[in-house]
Amino acid sequence: MKTSNISPRIAVYGLGFVGQQLAGFALDKGWKIVGAYNRAGDKVGQDLGTLIGREPIGLLVEDCEAANYSQLNADLAFVAVSDRLEDNFPSYQRLMSAGANILCHGAESCNPRRLNPAIAEQIQTLALEHGVTFTGSGIWDMTRIWAGILSVGPNTEIESMTHTSFTDIARQGVHLLRFCGAGLTVKEFEEKSVAGNGGLGGIAIIPPLCVADALGLDVIDVKEKVEPIIWEEDHQSHWLNETIPAGHVVGTRMHVDISTREGVTLHNCFEYRDFKPNEVEQLIWKVKGKPSMEVRIVREASHMASASSLFNRAPDVLAAEPGIREIWTYQPLRSSALN
Repeated sequence: MKTSNISPRIAVYGLGFVGQQLAGFALDKGWKIVGAYNRAGDKVGQDLGTLIGREPIGLLVEDCEAANYSQLNADLAFVAVSDRLEDNFPSYQRLMSAGANILCHGAESCNPRRLNPAIAEQIQTLALEHGVTFTGSGIWDMTRIWAGILSVGPNTEIESMTHTSFTDIARQGVHLLRFCGAGLTVKEFEEKSVAGNGGLGGIAIIPPLCVADALGLDVIDVKEKVEPIIWEEDHQSHWLNETIPAGHVVGTRMHVDISTREGVTLHNCFEYRDFKPNEVEQLIWKVKGKPSMEVRIVREASHMASASSLFNRAPDVLAAEPGIREIWTYQPLRSSALN
């Protein structure tokens, strides 16, 4: 069995907002970064330290398509590229073949065997062949998935679970607010297929499916509805620095209904949108049963929590058996500040 390395050698694949934060956390902990990769562009060729606003560290960012991964000597690789397994798979091949364990920031990586069995089988084969572990994590680890798992701990009977959330999506990049349709007309929202598989389609089903799988529920039906969020008054967006007219889109709402053979139902309603002044991000798990109760989370710094949650999973992944390991098979997330 592998053992946790208290000072692992790190690679970072994808140096956008989350990837740069991960690099900073690693440097703050004294972890050696031995590889940094990004798609072709102005980041390639820069010293990683300089790129993230620090002193140079003597490591240049490489083109992810042209790099020689056979020389990579990393214990763990953070991947922060896409929510979709299919888009991320080339990075998994390159990094796992070089002997690196994978921690991926991407929605589908949280539950690959359910969401894309064909690619999951390839990931599992690669992981076992090279003796490494694959895990998807990020801000959902504690705030959506583990919060849901823990919410039923006191229950002797469960009728239903409802997860409601409101996310100020632009905190993690203004481009994500645009991706969720902000500023579009309803017609443009439909034409751009924001609700489709190339947009947000399939994203909101992931946390409740993870919770259902963690609780051992047998899912028999999943229904999803994705729609634009429209306000009846003009909205001044401080993120976009523009006024979104009344009747235009300010974000996307995603509804999910899951039924299980055990009779427990799971309901999900996500809002990814712009926020009004003084709003805060809230995530609520409401359990109806014996006893009924709810768990409520207020996220005050979600722009940091995606990267910090992924980072704090590192010891678990380094110590885990090879293969795909979903986050609910570990313990609840633990703080690296206490190590």
